[in-house]
Amino acid sequence: MRRVPGGGDTVCPYCGKMGPDREFIDPADIEAVKREIAWAAERDVRDALKDIATNFNRQAPSGGFISLRMDVKEENRPRPVAWRDDLLRDLTCHICGRHYGVYAIGLFCPDCGGANLATHFGREIELVRQQTKLAEQRRGEGERELAYRLLGNAHEDVLTAFETYQKNVFRFLALRRSNVEQLMKRFGGNWFQNIDRARKAYAELGLDPYDGLAEQDLAFLKLNIEKRHVVGHNLSVADDMYTEVSRQGEQPGRTVQLLGEEILRFAAICGRVIQRLDDQLVPSAFDTRP
Repeated sequence: MRRVPGGGDTVCPYCGKMGPDREFIDPADIEAVKREIAWAAERDVRDALKDIATNFNRQAPSGGFISLRMDVKEENRPRPVAWRDDLLRDLTCHICGRHYGVYAIGLFCPDCGGANLATHFGREIELVRQQTKLAEQRRGEGERELAYRLLGNAHEDVLTAFETYQKNVFRFLALRRSNVEQLMKRFGGNWFQNIDRARKAYAELGLDPYDGLAEQDLAFLKLNIEKRHVVGHNLSVADDMYTEVSRQGEQPGRTVQLLGEEILRFAAICGRVIQRLDDQLVPSAFDTRP
């Protein structure tokens, strides 16, 4: 933790900056508060007018030549609800239990400030698990092509998330260095789609998140990174380059094999690398710069 959870301060989940709660108020939230206040004020005025009308009707003469009655028109306008459709990812911090929403990926809990990168990637793995389960259901219903396409999407999502998370952490850690512009210029683009290139980039920061992987896991990771390119860019048809690195006997021109359990293993290995990067985001990694 960087701070004791509770009111007063907020930590930006993207850059780690910590400041008073008021600095993190979104203009859209202010407008939502205004709408609710206006709605409540209208109800108060209407309730007051109804009381006046009730008293007037009780005291007004009736049965004579002239009779008067006051009615208040009801407007059943529903109470406005503040809801952010753009904050798609709903998470719970594994450290302090805070519930919060972000745009796709964040590095820190906005309450305690603890590193939440691995928690985010755990959500990615859960979504992939649900995709593979859905694919198996479709296969069982005889929709083999749709099942294969769902597995392909799940497999591609693993590497997309893996690359994106690495880019974000690398940028965050690079911002703590004086040569950040040179680092980002040298290691931008798709450097993190390749393990050897990624390790070269991390070496500039003095770390290697891949060094804890066994040789067979590292080989499996490399194979599936190559497979993702075939699935995503060649309609899952094996080419000569993939055939050279694959040990599964797949021939050029044939559809590559996709299995749910292998995709989940691919995601789990990526998750171990992300956990090592998560360890680099502990509070001691922070300095005074936002």
